[in-house]
Amino acid sequence: MASWIASITVLSMVFGCVGAGYLIDYVGRKSGHMVLAVISLISWVIVAIATNNTYMLIGRFIAGLSVGASRPISLVYIGEITDPKYRSLTLVAPSISMSVGVITSHFLGGYVSWRHCCYIYGTLNASCVILFLFLKESPLWLISKGKIDEGTQAYKWFRGQDIDSEKELQLVLMRQNEKSNQYFYKDIMSLSFFKPLLIVLLLSFVQFSGVNVFSFYAQEMIEDTFKGSIDPFIFMIGIDIVRFVIIVLIFAFNKYIPRKIFFLTSNFCCAISLFILVAYLLNIERFGSVGLSITITVLFIAFGGSVVTLGWAFVPELFSANLRGLGSGIAAAMSYLVLFVCVKISPGVVATYGNAAMYATYGVVTVINNVILCFVLPETSGRTLQEIEDSYKKSGTTVSSL
Repeated sequence: MASWIASITVLSMVFGCVGAGYLIDYVGRKSGHMVLAVISLISWVIVAIATNNTYMLIGRFIAGLSVGASRPISLVYIGEITDPKYRSLTLVAPSISMSVGVITSHFLGGYVSWRHCCYIYGTLNASCVILFLFLKESPLWLISKGKIDEGTQAYKWFRGQDIDSEKELQLVLMRQNEKSNQYFYKDIMSLSFFKPLLIVLLLSFVQFSGVNVFSFYAQEMIEDTFKGSIDPFIFMIGIDIVRFVIIVLIFAFNKYIPRKIFFLTSNFCCAISLFILVAYLLNIERFGSVGLSITITVLFIAFGGSVVTLGWAFVPELFSANLRGLGSGIAAAMSYLVLFVCVKISPGVVATYGNAAMYATYGVVTVINNVILCFVLPETSGRTLQEIEDSYKKSGTTVSSL
């Protein structure tokens, strides 16, 4: 049943992401947040009153729709309202919030009945619906929809009126004027859409680091890997805390380290930690100390968590304003689809070939993907969203004309 719930949840997250792109491009970033909060509230009510597995799966499917869509929507909104000097920090904030949520959920799950947990989560979502009423709409979305005056006022409210902000605003307005006579299909067929789409496809393969699969099957994987030498529940909470600390450290240092270098280095270290874990498992009888096993696993979780957090931070920066919702939604859908594949195949690989084979596969995929990203991933730190968009395209160039 646990495997079914995990699979249904991740698959619904894929559908949620696809819908999220259209939702926030059509109704706005603020309204998109409110719709998702209502959907999430409904899902927790269904799970709380579920009397059989069917209702449980329906509730988890609806929850997955909301969870999947919330990540790209929140990242797009934060990316659009934040000054480029601070964007590297603020784009990590959703990962911090999610990490706190995971720790809280795992802890509550150990001591509070699951129905009571559902009521707690439902109450939190109800409060979000109210709080979202006070959000201001994204100025870049307003401008992209032709609401120039409203978007300009919102932009100045978020960014102020210093020289750099005024320059970015004028560039955004100029590009919007150039786009006003273009058809939507030309935007879809442009290099400024296909190039970032290829990059986020590669970024989605960071799910093969296995760190999120570990979250889904934490207690089972800990039990299988360490053969009862560690209390799975206590170790799971410890791992959650490690991931939280790592994300906080990323938040603290992200502004001072170019994000591309930070990401690629973390990805490489994640691969190394996976290969070390494989070597340990293949020689567990010789090196089977509890302290060593904990150290290796913590390294894997630390670097893997860093990679996933930094990878998500790139997504909302890569697409043009009028396609940012659609592109980010597709990007998140691809990421969760890869995660779905990992969640589905990992138990079978472990059952057939063992844990070492699973971790080795993760390591090989991580290395290959990292090498490719070295050449195609752009550096986005300190650049405005309009500058990043302009770097992808030649004026008037579309895929059909290449």
